[in-house]
Amino acid sequence: MSHIRILGAQGSRSKNAFTTCIQISKNTLIDAGNIMNALGEDALHVNHIFFSHAHLDHIIDAAFMIDNFFAKRTETLYLYGLTGTIEALKKHLFNDVIWPDFSKIYLPHSFTPAITYVTIQANKNYPVEEGITLTPFLANHTVACCGYMIEQNGSSILFSGDTFHNENLWHTLNKKPEIKALIIDVSFPNRLSKVATESKHLTPHFLQQDLAYLKRNDVHIYINHLKPFYAEQIASELESIGIDKEMILRDGEKIDLSTGLLHHATLAPSVDERVKKLTQIGTALSANENLDTLLEMIVTEAKNLTNADGGTLYLLEKETLRFQVIQTDSLNIKMGGTSGKITWAPLPLYLENGTPNKAMVAATCALEDRLINIPDVYEAVGFSFEGTKKFDQGTGYRSKSMLVIPMKNHEHEIIGVLQLINKQTEETFEAIPFDSEDEQITLSLASQAAIAITKTSLIQGLENLLECFLKSIIFTISKKSPYTAGHIKRMVKLSVMLAEAINQDTTLYAHKHFNPEEIKQINFAALMHDIGKLASPEHILNKATKLEALFDRLTLIENRVKTIEKALHVKLLEDKMLLLESNHLDHVDALEATYKQQMQTLHDTFALIQSSNNGEIFLSNENVALIQSIAEKPWVIGDQTYIILTKDEAHHLSVQRGTLTFEEREIINDHAKISVDILNRLPFPKKYQQIPQISGNHHEKINGKGYPQGLKGDEISFEARILAVADIFEALTASDRPYKAGMPLSTVMKILYTMAKEGELDKELVKFLYTSGIYLEYAKAFLPERSIDEIKLDFETL
Repeated sequence: MSHIRILGAQGSRSKNAFTTCIQISKNTLIDAGNIMNALGEDALHVNHIFFSHAHLDHIIDAAFMIDNFFAKRTETLYLYGLTGTIEALKKHLFNDVIWPDFSKIYLPHSFTPAITYVTIQANKNYPVEEGITLTPFLANHTVACCGYMIEQNGSSILFSGDTFHNENLWHTLNKKPEIKALIIDVSFPNRLSKVATESKHLTPHFLQQDLAYLKRNDVHIYINHLKPFYAEQIASELESIGIDKEMILRDGEKIDLSTGLLHHATLAPSVDERVKKLTQIGTALSANENLDTLLEMIVTEAKNLTNADGGTLYLLEKETLRFQVIQTDSLNIKMGGTSGKITWAPLPLYLENGTPNKAMVAATCALEDRLINIPDVYEAVGFSFEGTKKFDQGTGYRSKSMLVIPMKNHEHEIIGVLQLINKQTEETFEAIPFDSEDEQITLSLASQAAIAITKTSLIQGLENLLECFLKSIIFTISKKSPYTAGHIKRMVKLSVMLAEAINQDTTLYAHKHFNPEEIKQINFAALMHDIGKLASPEHILNKATKLEALFDRLTLIENRVKTIEKALHVKLLEDKMLLLESNHLDHVDALEATYKQQMQTLHDTFALIQSSNNGEIFLSNENVALIQSIAEKPWVIGDQTYIILTKDEAHHLSVQRGTLTFEEREIINDHAKISVDILNRLPFPKKYQQIPQISGNHHEKINGKGYPQGLKGDEISFEARILAVADIFEALTASDRPYKAGMPLSTVMKILYTMAKEGELDKELVKFLYTSGIYLEYAKAFLPERSIDEIKLDFETL
């Protein structure tokens, strides 16, 4: 064998997952977590098992294997392990209590013991057949444990064994460029870091820390030993540190010893197993709602069912077949789906002259709705494989057998084509023709896949429609209130940033995790949190000054002041004329002094009104009283009475902070209730049913003093608390509000700190906003540089 075969790759047993077992050669294994299911009758040939350690998931099938094949065996089964491992096998497994002691039982018709123990030493070479050498090295686990360097012809693969932080492993990788790949244990998600530490296993975060020791970028890193219950979460966390999910090993895969490349060929299933697997795939396809992931799964599972080396999936689009997924395992090619953009031009179903494009096998498959099975594309008649041959010349590949299957939806319409290439033998990877069983099983898969694609496309189409509809509402709001639309966009961004940072956190929120749908729910809820403002009067929503209504009434007041000025001047002139006529010129100076005093009072009054009209400046109680007196005391000039302020205008000017009166604030605040009423009328799917309460409760306060319902404590969901923090932070920092300038970060964080202290906001979330650095990341992206200043508060005191 020029490859090793992963018989079992999981960290625990489940219905379709088996524990650690690696086939080194026909006769030699590392660990015994999955011998019987993986090898069946071929397990009879296994004569050497090198154990990493004595935990049950690594030794279990050694007991069943020797028991099942005892009568057929002619050679002893050598069990290799460190001193502690051998002692544990003797004492706790083959002890005549748990299982017979086969070391004391002879094989039939011989004096050869059924099993023989061999104690191994770290860093010592142990040759096995086919020129392969195994070298144990110590791992960091709760019991005596080792990994193995698997070497052949100057190339090797490093298997970590079950391990925690092991600095020596990384130094070995750095010193030995002949190591092409590493298989390393990552058992738990980040939120279970305490469990991982105590049981001495890695999490994605712990692996990320260890990767800092690696000085090479040419080594393939594969992940094994995932606990099946947490596999999806671990995979997501691994992707966040740059390890693709395709690098997570699955039962049945192979790794080339000379290159370290992964081959996705799985254990060859029987007919019954293939049918059972097809049923399982159908269930998985139906459950998957991400189109890119679904398309990849179809190609991968089709290859697994037929043991094909490569696969291509096309979808029909406007009389062309557009490439969606391309995979060739032996060349490590992955394009499309979640693996990057495909730049290849689509295949036309019809030529420029309108005739069917029968030279292209995939186009023919779609046009004629027929399966095409070609034993060797180089000998095929009737099709052009110029592109295939050109690809082979450029890569050194040899395309041979090909199976092309039409994909039809529930209405029997062609929606795409699935193309498989080079069915392989299990041991030599030789390309052989696809058989009739491959045709039938793949046709069935293609039918299920087409229905799943149609369903997923419809679901994603509806979700896209929902998101576009919500964005169109924001567009509508922007026409009514541009700053509100800007607020929504930035608040959505900050809400999602917080949720994603919580997912990555291994300290304060190590226990908290949002799946992709929950993140999307937060995104949608944030998009809709101000939808109720569609019902808010525009002159209130955009009120930049206290006197602004349908127009800014300050101009009206200014005109009144000018009218009073003219009246005073006219009165002055009239009084002067009377004094001249009565020859009382000595009273003119007093008359002019009174006029000047009146004019000064008038100008001071208007200056107070002007300054009070600006909502950025806090209005003192003394000035409130002065404004009220202006409305209560009209100007009497001659026999005419003039007013500067009406009582309503004085009421608006008397607002001490901001521009809104209590009544207007109530109208604005009512948007939260209106938002809930609007959202409760929408038939959200089950996975998004929390959107109305998340959106509608972002103004609730932990101490119960919020609105619209006055919820408190745990009555407010965690997601609504995220929106609350994001909403206030954005509102305080925003620089596009018509009634105020954006505050500097130091002031904003002080306000948030105080609100958390007083029980208005979630203390841990406010603390996390600071300690995670999200506040600064957001500021650098959305705030002017002048707003970014130093924070001197100690958030650990929250």
